[in-house]
Amino acid sequence: MMKRPRRSSTGERPGHLPRLPPLPPLPPLRISIPLVLLLFAATLGILDLQQNSSLASRRVEEDSIHELSRLLNEKQEHLELLLRLSEFERVRESVASLGSDTHVKSALIFDDAGKVLASTRRAEIGKQARELYPELFTREAKQRAHQTRENLIPSIQVTPDRQALVAWFPVMSPPSPKHLTPSAVWVLTVERDLTSLKARAHNQVRMTVVQRSGLLAVLAGMLWLFFHFALTRRVDRLVTTARRFAVRDWEARSELSGSDELALVGRAFDEMGEQLRATLTQLEESESQVRLLLDSAAEGIFGLDLDGRTTLVNRSAAQMLGYSDAQELLGLNAHETWHYAHADGSAYPESECPILQALRIDAKNHVERDFLWRKDGTRLAVEYWSYPIHQRGQRIGAVATFVDITARQRAEDAQRFLIDVSTQLAELLDEKSTLERVARLAIPQLGQWCVIDMVDDEGLIHRVAEVHQDPARQELLRELAKHPPPSGNTLQPTAHVLSTGRPILGDEATQALLHTGKSGAAYTELLQRLGTRTAIALPVTVRGQTLAALLLVSDTPGFQYGPLELELAEELARRASVAMDNARLYHQSLEAVRLREDFLSVASHELNTPLTPLRLHLQTIRRALAPSHEGDSSTLLLPKVDKALGQVKRLSQLVNDLLDVSRLSAGRLHLQLEEVDLEALTRELAERFSEQATAAGCPLLVTSEGPTVGHWDRTRLEQILTNLITNALKYGVGKPVEFHVASSEGRARWSIRDHGIGIAAKDLERIFGRFERAVSTRQYGGLGLGLYISRAIVRALGGDIHVESQPGTGALFTVELPLEPAWDGQGPETPSRDMTGRGPPMSGP
Repeated sequence: MMKRPRRSSTGERPGHLPRLPPLPPLPPLRISIPLVLLLFAATLGILDLQQNSSLASRRVEEDSIHELSRLLNEKQEHLELLLRLSEFERVRESVASLGSDTHVKSALIFDDAGKVLASTRRAEIGKQARELYPELFTREAKQRAHQTRENLIPSIQVTPDRQALVAWFPVMSPPSPKHLTPSAVWVLTVERDLTSLKARAHNQVRMTVVQRSGLLAVLAGMLWLFFHFALTRRVDRLVTTARRFAVRDWEARSELSGSDELALVGRAFDEMGEQLRATLTQLEESESQVRLLLDSAAEGIFGLDLDGRTTLVNRSAAQMLGYSDAQELLGLNAHETWHYAHADGSAYPESECPILQALRIDAKNHVERDFLWRKDGTRLAVEYWSYPIHQRGQRIGAVATFVDITARQRAEDAQRFLIDVSTQLAELLDEKSTLERVARLAIPQLGQWCVIDMVDDEGLIHRVAEVHQDPARQELLRELAKHPPPSGNTLQPTAHVLSTGRPILGDEATQALLHTGKSGAAYTELLQRLGTRTAIALPVTVRGQTLAALLLVSDTPGFQYGPLELELAEELARRASVAMDNARLYHQSLEAVRLREDFLSVASHELNTPLTPLRLHLQTIRRALAPSHEGDSSTLLLPKVDKALGQVKRLSQLVNDLLDVSRLSAGRLHLQLEEVDLEALTRELAERFSEQATAAGCPLLVTSEGPTVGHWDRTRLEQILTNLITNALKYGVGKPVEFHVASSEGRARWSIRDHGIGIAAKDLERIFGRFERAVSTRQYGGLGLGLYISRAIVRALGGDIHVESQPGTGALFTVELPLEPAWDGQGPETPSRDMTGRGPPMSGP
């Protein structure tokens, strides 16, 4: 590329004379002289038109004033005569006759009070002129009307816009015969329009000016014809030379001689040809280098003009869009060629195209993910940037660059696919359901149809899942499964994978799938109807043992399973393996929990078996010691027997709590509903705990709003209240305990308040958990099961239990129960009822 010569500080090139200032450009003589005559004629005509139009306007005003003055003087005398004769109707007719003049816009007579006495419009008679014609009562207009009445002198004035005349004439009203007062002065005002008169005068002036200018135009035309025919041959030679320049014929010369203007232009053409040849040679070299740079870029680059047509396309853009030559795209509407539709095929309006926004609103744009359409109609995932192009401060087009993000999109789609797979498989806890879900998830991401075979403990292969993208062909997969199942010694892909634990790919898997074995032609026909072009088979391995084989088949023309598809399929198989392993571990944990619950149930029964006779024996001993004489040694034994009975009772309660936990976890807790009065039950329990409350220094206070009767399990309800009362006496020693029973809107509300140590806010919900406590076990005994069992029973009855407390202020426990539970608990068992109130029966701690 040639280097541009350096300029001096004065802007001159080295070795050149100073550049002369350019002369102002002049048109050709054959144009300039007639043009000067035309301009002279036009200027003369405009000046003549302005002057004569002004004179014509003044003449129209003067003639109209004279004519209107004469008319109104006659009309004034006539009206006064009619008024003296009291011919008021004829006065109105006379004023109305003024309306026959098309130039009269309005004419009326009004008295000194402003009332209209006569008008060209009869509807205005009797109305206030001020309301009808407010322009007649401006400050200036009122002064003229006053002068007319006072001086009895008429006046005619031109309106400020010079488009109308307004006349004010005094009219003497007839004297009143009943009064000796002089006659009043009325005012006759007439407004005459001058618009049409002036327009007619202006038209006449224009006609005169046009005639004069026309003569000069004819003269200019004759001069133009002379110059045209006299200079045609020389001009044609210049035009021919210029056209040869246009097609890059740099050898063309005008060869005009002489000293006239055309000869000078011809020599200038010859010099220009030499300079153009040198300049264009440089431009071609520069353009070649720029084109080489653009074609070497990996990004697609294209330029647009203001109409959205393609002006530049580099090689990468053409190749990515499926064109063998970038010239195919030049001049085409870019949006209609490769950005005409969304990814789903719906129309993409130009008004929404981000690329064209660089042309419409002069804004840069960056779109991370979009689609362009190739020549063959397939879509190309791209990320693109568009920028406006400016030249000398004006927007002349836009340039856009794009990159192919197909690989990145595949990776993102694969990532989303695997996340979705992990999410869905995490919900399943059964091996068969897991494999069925895997088959559904694999289609259509990894093929058109999929089957999964699983080997059982005896080594037999079973088909556990089969999915086709086309629901109409799903039945064909079921028919395919009816053929002899593969075994370890067959060539079927799934059998091979199950026996070796290794995947098979591409042609090997396809040939193995098409191997008929004992199935014959019917098997081959089924595969053809299903669509079988290429396949892969992969193992599903759990802890080193291959449990299932995944077969993926594609029927897409030209498609082959490559490294990306294989990696994605292997990730799917790994996630399936993890899900199957989780399912096995889950079932093993369920079995372990079941064994634990069975042990707790058996242990509880076995513990209760010796406790019952022990309690009976202790009670018998106590009765035997009761009637002893004073001073007998039995007096010393009674407290010990009572203490032993208390410990047996406490141990029985703990065993029953463990048994209840086991029943709750298994969902086997029985509820026998009957009619129960909650208020009576509360008072009965208060009486039963009176001795324990007295020993603890806790007075029991029961309040109620009357009987509260509902259908509940009395034994279980008594168990709930007993747990809550025991806790209140344990943690509220030395302070009163208050009960309250009420009911409203079909629900019973039972509450107990103590004034003991209270509960921290963070423990209010935790204390209802299994084996949970809010205090130290060294200071207070218990297993932490009472509140857990109580809430489970309350929720099983359709209610709920909650607590309000702060440390040091005691606690308020409230039980809410429906008077009529929404379920029938009269049956022998209620396994479907959630005894914990929080989901399926609990199966572990």
